[in-house]
Amino acid sequence: MKMTQRILFGLAVGATALSAGVATAQETVTLRMGTWLPPQHHMIATTLNDWIASVDEASDGRIQIKVDPAPIGGPPAQYDLVRAGASDLVYHVAAYTPGPFEVLRAIELPFLSTSAEAGSQAAWDWYQRNIGFGEELEDVKVITLFVHGPGAIHTKKPIATLEDLADVKLRVGGGGVRMSEALGAVPVAMPASQAYEAISKGVADGAMFPYESIAGFRLGELVDYHLSIPGGLYTTPFVIMMNQAKYDSMPADLQAALDEAGGINGAKLLGAGWDEADRVGMQRAIDGGGTITTLSDAELTRWADQISFMEADWIGRADARGLDGAALLDDLKATFGKYNN
Repeated sequence: MKMTQRILFGLAVGATALSAGVATAQETVTLRMGTWLPPQHHMIATTLNDWIASVDEASDGRIQIKVDPAPIGGPPAQYDLVRAGASDLVYHVAAYTPGPFEVLRAIELPFLSTSAEAGSQAAWDWYQRNIGFGEELEDVKVITLFVHGPGAIHTKKPIATLEDLADVKLRVGGGGVRMSEALGAVPVAMPASQAYEAISKGVADGAMFPYESIAGFRLGELVDYHLSIPGGLYTTPFVIMMNQAKYDSMPADLQAALDEAGGINGAKLLGAGWDEADRVGMQRAIDGGGTITTLSDAELTRWADQISFMEADWIGRADARGLDGAALLDDLKATFGKYNN
């Protein structure tokens, strides 16, 4: 009898120890994610939630991402916030911090992408294969990299030619200043979140944006004319980045789960969300009586000639960093071409 009791006691102790070990292995991590977008924007309303759900699935529910209910800093501040640990994760626009990301910003060049889903996969593929994230982003953990849909022009008056664009005040992001000047427009540089106020007050006559902005930034309330440019006048690279120390503190299996939901898988999912938002925005424009046109082939050639210097400028910046800019640009175009088809 005593022998039986000792065996049962030993089994109970072993089971308790095993249970404790499982509990440790099943640690749950909560991550705070900063943002700066308005609540109606698709990234907050749907797309980011879809990606967070993919993280939940990859981690069996053990990574909980909580998006801050209000911004703790504006768009340009996100990179510094995550480096300092004020946020665990952020959604950052590379163009808002131009200095460190000059190589990454090749992805902003015109006429590259037919959709956000294709462009996002191409952007991740090209950058991680040719540059790697230790070059420009060594002080944060990059979770994924993606782009929005083809950049268009949305204005109060119709635009069909370079002459129509002359002296039109356009809200642009960081990469759009020299482009808009070369096309004859007057750039009004500011974060996307300020575009509605600028147009409503007459500071700007329109904006360079993908179509999702018609709903996401309520541009459909202010402008009636929407010009599509084949391949997009620009694309913007976004980075979901994480505080490196926070990432390093996570169990290895949760790091692997976050990596699985990020990378090219995350790029594809987030890009698809942007494409859906573009479709919603275009339909919102049509339903609101807006006019959507596409730049003609002849005008596209003229516009491309006006902004051809942008490629040479980027090659020069890449060469200055010891890279082969021309070869990288050729590979960039080939990579986007592969995913566009």
